[in-house]
Amino acid sequence: MRRMKEKLGAVLAALALFGGLVCVLSVPRVIFSGLVDAYPLQTILSVAVLLAGLIITPRMRSRDAFRRIETWVAAGNWISVPVGRSWPWTSLLQTPDSVVVDRAWQSMVDDHLLITAGELHWSDNALGGAVDGWVGRGVFVVVHLPVETEPMGIRRPHRTIGTSHRLDLPALNDAFENGEIPPFTAIDRSLFTFEALEGSLRPEAVDSLIRRTLRCVHLLDLGPDLADDR
Repeated sequence: MRRMKEKLGAVLAALALFGGLVCVLSVPRVIFSGLVDAYPLQTILSVAVLLAGLIITPRMRSRDAFRRIETWVAAGNWISVPVGRSWPWTSLLQTPDSVVVDRAWQSMVDDHLLITAGELHWSDNALGGAVDGWVGRGVFVVVHLPVETEPMGIRRPHRTIGTSHRLDLPALNDAFENGEIPPFTAIDRSLFTFEALEGSLRPEAVDSLIRRTLRCVHLLDLGPDLADDR
């Protein structure tokens, strides 16, 4: 008998909850119906304007971001490069197709270092340790080093890869802990970084990652001066 009462109580509670939700959800419908009855034309026009805003605003933001990137490309003398080329991280991926470059540009920046920057998307946690997210979109920067370097890198939360003595530099580790440099990988003649994107690609996001990536190069002492010393 007690179990039957408990079950009956649970059923009644569920029905009460369902009824409450129906009442709450029906309130906007009642209000909207009242507005339509009282002000039919004004209500329809307001809804149309609202829907148009929801559709048009994202498109306007996307077009604005596209124009800003075009201006940034022209001002920085960036040259578009093929996205289907081989990238320095490709050999490190278990599934090469899990990281796809959407667009990329190249230019000489800071002390005559050749830099490639662009936008990509990934899946299958392909960039785990470098960015957060099993899937996502992001910006990348590749610095083409003057000489080859031994493989090394730093991943989140603070995991070093490789045995280079450069990874023990206090200034490098302090900069990483303070968020001044992103997770990075150096292999052969490339040092590259990634950063997740929210929304459209904007020049500020690319410039920020370029600055932080170049700081990696300088802290590791892998810049043009290294080639001169050799």
